[in-house]
Amino acid sequence: MPEQANNKKRNVSRREFLKIGGTLAAGLQVGAAAGAGLAAGKDPATHTGWQHLGDNIQFVDRKPLEIDGNPYEKVGRARRPEAVEQIFDRQGLIMRDMMKSGRNEKTPRAIGDIPPESQSRQSPAGSGQMKFPARDQFADPLGSFYTEHPDIYDLDKLRMESIMPKRMKDMAKYRNYYTLIESWSGCWGTSEPIKGPPEKSDFQISNPMMGNTKLRDPVPFKSTALASKLIKKITHHFGASMVGIAKLNPDWCYNYGLRGSKNHGPYEVPKHWEYVIAFGVPHQWEQVNSNPNCGTSFDAYARATIAARRLENFIKSLGYPARRHSPMDGYDLIAVPILVDAGLGQQGRHGIVITPETGSNFRAAFVTTNLPMEIDKPIDFGVNEFCSQCKICAEICPSSAISFGPDNKDMTTRGYRHWEINQTSCFNYWMQSMGGLGCRLCLIACPYSRKNNWAHSLARTVATKDPSGLTDRGLTWFQKTFFKSPEAVEYLPPPDGRFATFREPPDWLKAKNYLDIDICDPTKGE
Repeated sequence: MPEQANNKKRNVSRREFLKIGGTLAAGLQVGAAAGAGLAAGKDPATHTGWQHLGDNIQFVDRKPLEIDGNPYEKVGRARRPEAVEQIFDRQGLIMRDMMKSGRNEKTPRAIGDIPPESQSRQSPAGSGQMKFPARDQFADPLGSFYTEHPDIYDLDKLRMESIMPKRMKDMAKYRNYYTLIESWSGCWGTSEPIKGPPEKSDFQISNPMMGNTKLRDPVPFKSTALASKLIKKITHHFGASMVGIAKLNPDWCYNYGLRGSKNHGPYEVPKHWEYVIAFGVPHQWEQVNSNPNCGTSFDAYARATIAARRLENFIKSLGYPARRHSPMDGYDLIAVPILVDAGLGQQGRHGIVITPETGSNFRAAFVTTNLPMEIDKPIDFGVNEFCSQCKICAEICPSSAISFGPDNKDMTTRGYRHWEINQTSCFNYWMQSMGGLGCRLCLIACPYSRKNNWAHSLARTVATKDPSGLTDRGLTWFQKTFFKSPEAVEYLPPPDGRFATFREPPDWLKAKNYLDIDICDPTKGE
């Protein structure tokens, strides 16, 4: 009986055998696909940013993703941003008032009467750092802003009195370690300023032989559709990976600091800024992947700026006024909502735009003009739903600037609802990082900023068509499980952290591999 039982177990019908074989084959195929996907994910040639420059990169068909209506819900009185609300511009106001405070025996009443013991530029410990004045000792608009936002005052004071002096000490100790990183970052920093207000500079074209000349009469196009097609093709050839066109919403223009203008206060948005061409280029992946302390933005900054300069001149050569807005030349407008209006992507939890092609791994530039063009519609490919449950960017952020909230319903800025971050906390961490100044962790950690191979493309496509959210949760779990990264605190300066990087910097950016200099390596606890 035992022998018969054993024989019976071995006697499998041909049909059953084929069924078992088919099941095994299917399992092997799934395993092979998973293995191939993991292998493709590790292949550097498939990283976002390793792309040729041409007009076939924008491979996502946005037509099925288009939505009607305004993608931002207007919930109050809309207004344009002021200088004190933008951290970079507020920093300039802070330095101005602190310098006045340090120079004068008695500061002007606009700043406030500062007691003699507060007028010294030295700290009590004699460290040589400038003291941060009290809230009521700042001139307006800072004084009023700090009265309304005492939490921002505390964060600014922390940066000026503690974070920045600490960074100077860290630079003295660790700078040699970042020699090649700084050189790489700095080599992209070439720019030419806007030399006149829009009513002048936008209507002039630069010629190396003849100087600035007036524009010719506008060359008419056969249709607005053909105008858009040509402009997009030209912009791709100038180096952009993605291009979209929108009508310019004046709410998206800054209300101060118009480039080339002697008036630095509020201004009327120029009437010839009817359309805005929005475009972006990806970072070169192997260096941006090693942020925050061993990467930079300046590679993409430079390429986006160069494309903007070329496009501006191209449009002007056709007789239409144009003005570039780019990382190296400055912006008169807010990037994120314009990218959304132009159909390039959606705003994510981390406050920046996520595109179907590159995720957040890109830098944007713009050209405003009155050249009549066919405009694009905003798109929706599931970013809001994904960001509501993902939270990877919030978990990895060393400054705790990104919200863990379930949605953005309580986030309203200047009359519009959208995801927002604590800019000041974010900037304070910038002042602590090494190498190419900045962070960019949320940009590279975002699951959408993955490589352009079939596995990730398939996942992105499936996620947009899955109403259950299972795909979104699965992708988030997959990244956290198989692509480990340092904890948020590890990105901080020693002794709290170790100046960690999201991924190891490439060998060609490691100073110790090439340079014969003394190096103090913070990653080893030195």
